[in-house]
Amino acid sequence: MPALRRFNASLDRCVSAAAVACFAAIFAVVLVQIVFRYVLKAPLVWTEEAARYLYIWTCYLGGAMAYRRGQHIVIEVLLKRVFLRAATAARVAGQLLAGAFFLTLTVQGARLVMRTGSVLAITLPLAWSVIYAAAPLTAAVMFFQTLEMLGDALIGSRRRER
Repeated sequence: MPALRRFNASLDRCVSAAAVACFAAIFAVVLVQIVFRYVLKAPLVWTEEAARYLYIWTCYLGGAMAYRRGQHIVIEVLLKRVFLRAATAARVAGQLLAGAFFLTLTVQGARLVMRTGSVLAITLPLAWSVIYAAAPLTAAVMFFQTLEMLGDALIGSRRRER
């Protein structure tokens, strides 16, 4: 578990840096769009599309960050009303379902990325596979995070039983 924890911490730092870079790029692209459109009266055709694709990546990266920090929406009403052993089983089942979902999204997303490598975006010389890669990449990150959370849930339940 310590190796997985260190690996996930490294992934989290990379994801956080990428999210900040994407957000900064969105700011720069929109600023360039404003200057060219309203100051120079010569709008650029690619800025809106670039900002949209950067926003997609930022959202996926932010989702992975939120998942790692436990800040995604969680319904805990049931967990607060059941006994400790049942709550642990529900947490483990939830992590198993989440892991299955993230693994499926990684595999299916990777297939989509491979199929769209030759399709270019409308105004940018960018393949759609680059845009679609956000989903399987962040799903893989969240899969590893789920493995860590699953291990924590199982270890925590064993400690409480002793």
